[in-house]
Amino acid sequence: MNRLTWIAPLVFIAVMLGGVGVAEATGAWITSGKQVVAAGQLAPEDVKGSMTLQQAADGLGMGFPELVTLINPPDPSLLTPTTAFKDLEALVPDFDLATFRETLRAYLNAKNGTPIPAPTR
Repeated sequence: MNRLTWIAPLVFIAVMLGGVGVAEATGAWITSGKQVVAAGQLAPEDVKGSMTLQQAADGLGMGFPELVTLINPPDPSLLTPTTAFKDLEALVPDFDLATFRETLRAYLNAKNGTPIPAPTR
């Protein structure tokens, strides 16, 4: 009976850790809080400060150089695909993510041929 007392907790621990191991091996275990971005699946409102420029470009269905042109930095060589939006305020004067989302929306609407709605007051 003494041996049986230890079997249930050990099996429980093995099952729990095994589940974590399988989830990590399959890529289903994500602890960073960052989301995986599918190509062409982002709207301008989905661009977050923790995203890299390359993630946003891929998600918006545009090229990295095209995105950098929209940001309009004084020195484009400072921006790399791994630069996060939250770091742009230090690199680009007067950069504001909320304003940039509006710029993105207008650019994508014009690029896709849809009319740009007038802002409501």
